[in-house]
Amino acid sequence: MTRTEPWFDGFYEQHRSRVLAYCARRTDRATADDAVSEVFTIAWRRRDDIPGGDRALPWLYGVARRVLSQQRRSSRRALRLAARVAAFPDPPPPDPEGVVVQRQEYSQVRTAVAQLRPADREVLLLSAWEGLSHSQISAILECSPAAVGKRLARAKQRLAKQYETQSQINTHRPPASAAGGGGSR
Repeated sequence: MTRTEPWFDGFYEQHRSRVLAYCARRTDRATADDAVSEVFTIAWRRRDDIPGGDRALPWLYGVARRVLSQQRRSSRRALRLAARVAAFPDPPPPDPEGVVVQRQEYSQVRTAVAQLRPADREVLLLSAWEGLSHSQISAILECSPAAVGKRLARAKQRLAKQYETQSQINTHRPPASAAGGGGSR
């Protein structure tokens, strides 16, 4: 027999308060309300399996017992997880100097990336920011994964040079080539 929505509405109204009382005697009110919602969700999905007559309420109690049991297990798991997380020491607060240096480095990287050619910037961002593999990037750029590897290697070299230049500008040091050094004598 296929049970329809009007049948289920009547079934729900007939048994909801008894199932709620059953759950409320076993847990707090909020958890009982959640359990009743879950019980009747299961009952709706399995409406054609619900026994008829006087056997319907005990069937619902059986479902409620299993739902409450699952809720208790979930609650215990959550408490164990919270205890494990609480056992980890809080990380030390960052020292002000470290924060300033880190912000300056981030700014230098952003500036260096912004000064790259658009093609270099795109391949770097797809790899580093989006976390895509060479084959995924190759599909986007319409080239082979090997070509992506070469483009990425070149883009990283150009980024390193831009970053070095940016670092020297920010520390007011002339580049090694401008100082006349760098070669052997």
